[in-house]
Amino acid sequence: MAYFLDFELETEGLTFHPRPETELLVGKAVELVSKVNSRILDIGTGCGNIAISLIKYLPSSRITALDISDTALRAAKENAKKYGVEEGIEFVKSNLFENIKGRYKAFFDLIISNPPYISLEEFSSLPEKVKGDPYLALYGGIDGMDFYRKIVKEAPLYLKRGGILLMEIGYNQSAAVKYMLDSSGVFKDVEIYKDYSGIDRIIKAHKNG
Repeated sequence: MAYFLDFELETEGLTFHPRPETELLVGKAVELVSKVNSRILDIGTGCGNIAISLIKYLPSSRITALDISDTALRAAKENAKKYGVEEGIEFVKSNLFENIKGRYKAFFDLIISNPPYISLEEFSSLPEKVKGDPYLALYGGIDGMDFYRKIVKEAPLYLKRGGILLMEIGYNQSAAVKYMLDSSGVFKDVEIYKDYSGIDRIIKAHKNG
């Protein structure tokens, strides 16, 4: 069981436990997405904490929530049902965008993600409590940046013009992810927001157009 904002969420003991910093990610999304009937893509939904929170606070939105884990999707569906929001969320088993290719071209107003971002070097020094979370939900490649590279590359295919990409980032990754977005030629208005400890934690960019 995990607690996130106003929600008590089942994690089945095998899904990633949401962190307080991700509450800031949801808050920023609610602040940025004011459009009625917004379409939102949640990449790596885990127990569904982001998707469930967003549809509670943005009830006219419709959310597509992706995860590669059957266990995570099962927990997310149970949590969505518990809070009566299952009709507003489409859960899809997918490794990033793999299983939605061709379905949602230039469709979403917001793509949001708290991807795995722990590097190989950092993984060994994680607290034992954190190491208890699924490896796939933590490990972001040798430098921790694998998922950012893939998301920045593919997200423009699925965002509307002016759509927003919003991601949680590791404590030392803001400069690298900002450079990635700035140099993509596809994103503009890149901004970074700090967490409760004053650490760069969230990055936002708009698709050109």
